[in-house]
Amino acid sequence: MTHEKPKAFDFAEEPEASPGSSGPRAFDFGDEQGAAPPVPSSSPRALSFDDLPSAPEGLLQKAVARPLFDSDDHPAVRDALAIGRRDFPLLFEHSEQRLAALLRRILPVRLALVTDWAEAPLMEQAGLLQPITELVLKFTQMGVPALLEAALESTKEPSGVFGKFFRRASTPAEYKPALTSARQQLVQLMTDSEAAMGTLEASAQNLSLHAAVLAVVATLADAAVDASLRDALIQRRTLIQQAIRQAELSVLQMGQVRQQAAELIGQVSSFLTVTLPALEMAQAQGGN
Repeated sequence: MTHEKPKAFDFAEEPEASPGSSGPRAFDFGDEQGAAPPVPSSSPRALSFDDLPSAPEGLLQKAVARPLFDSDDHPAVRDALAIGRRDFPLLFEHSEQRLAALLRRILPVRLALVTDWAEAPLMEQAGLLQPITELVLKFTQMGVPALLEAALESTKEPSGVFGKFFRRASTPAEYKPALTSARQQLVQLMTDSEAAMGTLEASAQNLSLHAAVLAVVATLADAAVDASLRDALIQRRTLIQQAIRQAELSVLQMGQVRQQAAELIGQVSSFLTVTLPALEMAQAQGGN
């Protein structure tokens, strides 16, 4: 066994480092050969979404509910149309295409369809009743009959001892501005009420079609429906019929108001164009 004498550290015999095998450096200033070329700098750009691909057209379109039967060529639809022509001949004569479309929407009859049937037309009509109510109230608040009566009363000579000693409160000419304004309001009320009545009558007609469809469906599926569906059909038909009746009463009331307004327009026009000029002429002749 040999024992070697340990050697002291010798710093003079360190091998020279080869040019290409230098150790890691803390800072690299790019002076080495073979270094990667610097990445060219460019000015920062704002985010742009102009070049994004457009979304497919089909994703932007909402799905539209379609009727189960796209045509009348189906046994259930044909049977329903036959019942409708028999039970509602006048409706089918004027609105056969609309009734056929409604029948295709509700067939085959289901509880969910019946409980929500005609909900949109019902809500629409509820909103159309408000303008009619406002026009009737406006006519009442105008007070044209009382104004016209006071104007006509002012044309009469005072009678009795009391009337001879006290001067009339107003002359006929003083009523001219108020009556002219009242006549303009009455004419505008006639125009507004005509439009409101036409819209309400169209809404009631639409509800009549929905009610007829429920009646046809009830007849068509009378023996096949269960108790819950039968009750839903009865309740929905009753609700729609009540709404139709309410619309008819509102139209009738507005018709009566329009008749009174038309009569008042004629009376006010007569006072302004005949009675008042005649009085003014008589006063002018009396003054001479």
